[in-house]
Amino acid sequence: MARTHPSKGFVARERHRGALVLHALLMIFGLGACAVVNRMLSPGTLWVEWVALAWLGAFSIHLWIFARGTLATMGGKRER
Repeated sequence: MARTHPSKGFVARERHRGALVLHALLMIFGLGACAVVNRMLSPGTLWVEWVALAWLGAFSIHLWIFARGTLATMGGKRER
Protein backbone atom coordinates (compact mmCIF):
# COMPACT_ATOMS: atom_id res chain seq x y z
CA MET A 1 0.00 0.00 0.00
CA ALA A 2 1.43 3.36 -1.01
CA ARG A 3 1.85 6.20 1.44
CA THR A 4 -0.40 9.20 1.05
CA HIS A 5 1.77 11.47 3.21
CA PRO A 6 5.37 11.51 4.44
CA SER A 7 6.34 9.75 7.64
CA LYS A 8 6.80 11.64 10.90
CA GLY A 9 10.53 10.94 10.79
CA PHE A 10 10.85 12.44 7.32
CA VAL A 11 8.89 15.53 8.35
CA ALA A 12 11.11 15.96 11.44
CA ARG A 13 14.29 15.63 9.35
CA GLU A 14 13.01 18.16 6.82
CA ARG A 15 12.11 20.60 9.59
CA HIS A 16 15.58 20.24 11.12
CA ARG A 17 17.24 20.64 7.73
CA GLY A 18 15.24 23.76 6.95
CA ALA A 19 16.06 25.34 10.31
CA LEU A 20 19.74 24.54 9.91
CA VAL A 21 19.87 26.01 6.40
CA LEU A 22 18.08 29.14 7.61
CA HIS A 23 20.55 29.51 10.48
CA ALA A 24 23.49 29.04 8.10
CA LEU A 25 22.16 31.71 5.75
CA LEU A 26 21.56 34.11 8.63
CA MET A 27 25.11 33.46 9.82
CA ILE A 28 26.62 34.12 6.38
CA PHE A 29 24.68 37.33 5.75
CA GLY A 30 25.06 38.50 9.35
CA LEU A 31 28.82 38.03 9.23
CA GLY A 32 28.93 39.84 5.90
CA ALA A 33 27.05 42.78 7.41
CA CYS A 34 29.35 42.76 10.46
CA ALA A 35 32.39 42.78 8.17
CA VAL A 36 31.06 45.79 6.27
CA VAL A 37 30.29 47.64 9.51
CA ASN A 38 33.74 46.73 10.86
CA ARG A 39 35.47 48.13 7.77
CA MET A 40 33.36 51.31 7.81
CA LEU A 41 33.49 52.16 11.53
CA SER A 42 36.89 50.89 12.62
CA PRO A 43 39.08 49.86 9.69
CA GLY A 44 42.19 49.74 11.86
CA THR A 45 40.73 47.27 14.35
CA LEU A 46 39.46 43.93 13.11
CA TRP A 47 36.79 42.68 15.52
CA VAL A 48 34.58 40.77 13.10
CA GLU A 49 36.54 37.54 13.68
CA TRP A 50 35.32 37.50 17.29
CA VAL A 51 31.74 37.77 16.08
CA ALA A 52 32.45 34.94 13.64
CA LEU A 53 33.94 32.78 16.39
CA ALA A 54 30.92 33.30 18.66
CA TRP A 55 28.50 32.63 15.81
CA LEU A 56 30.42 29.50 14.84
CA GLY A 57 30.06 28.24 18.42
CA ALA A 58 26.32 28.86 18.39
CA PHE A 59 25.98 27.23 14.95
CA SER A 60 27.96 24.19 16.13
CA ILE A 61 25.67 23.75 19.13
CA HIS A 62 22.59 23.99 16.92
CA LEU A 63 24.14 21.56 14.44
CA TRP A 64 24.73 19.07 17.26
CA ILE A 65 21.14 19.44 18.49
CA PHE A 66 19.69 19.06 15.00
CA ALA A 67 21.95 16.09 14.23
CA ARG A 68 20.83 14.29 17.38
CA GLY A 69 17.18 15.01 16.58
CA THR A 70 17.60 13.87 13.00
CA LEU A 71 19.45 10.67 13.88
CA ALA A 72 16.79 9.89 16.47
CA THR A 73 14.19 9.73 13.68
CA MET A 74 16.21 7.20 11.67
CA GLY A 75 16.38 3.50 12.24
CA GLY A 76 12.74 2.56 12.13
CA LYS A 77 11.03 0.08 14.39
CA ARG A 78 12.90 -2.99 15.53
CA GLU A 79 11.24 -6.38 15.53
CA ARG A 80 12.10 -8.90 18.22
